[in-house]
Amino acid sequence: MRPRRIIGLVLAVVGVSVLAVALATWTSASKPGAFARVSNAGRTVVLRPDALSHRLGIDKASLLAVRDGRSYYLLETSQGPCGAVGRPDQPGDLGAAQCPQGHFPTADHPVLDLSVYESTTHEEHQISLYRAEGITADGVGAVQFLRPDGTTALTVPVVGNVYSTSAVPAGPIASVAALDKGGKRVWHSP
Repeated sequence: MRPRRIIGLVLAVVGVSVLAVALATWTSASKPGAFARVSNAGRTVVLRPDALSHRLGIDKASLLAVRDGRSYYLLETSQGPCGAVGRPDQPGDLGAAQCPQGHFPTADHPVLDLSVYESTTHEEHQISLYRAEGITADGVGAVQFLRPDGTTALTVPVVGNVYSTSAVPAGPIASVAALDKGGKRVWHSP
């Protein structure tokens, strides 16, 4: 085969590959793509400067939703994205924040759990839910809270990349899982 023909063939293969990847990502046919983005841009808000916002080094704050008496924020910081909650009657004040190590969301980390837990016993080191809440990637349809034996204690639907409920069951919670829009488990906390 002639060198020109080989170069042309290589360029054609590379071009088709690039086009296929771009098309899969653009049409959201790529599953990891749906688990690597939060499409709810929310509304940009100005946060009140305090010790927490100063420590986080917040560049931008977006209010994603207000549900069950709580405000949910996605924060852009110099260290990467963070999730935060606050009270709607005190706009701009953060009550708590969580910043994952590395980027959020990813296919390996599509849930940023901001839930409030409480200890059930000191001897067994078990925790229970006080409030279930957090932020998820686009591909997550619901978040499950699992018992130590692996059974489901609670399933909370995701709307606009946010899940929230204060109607939680009593008893121990051992881990969190994410379900895709079809109900298939796609992630489980360590």
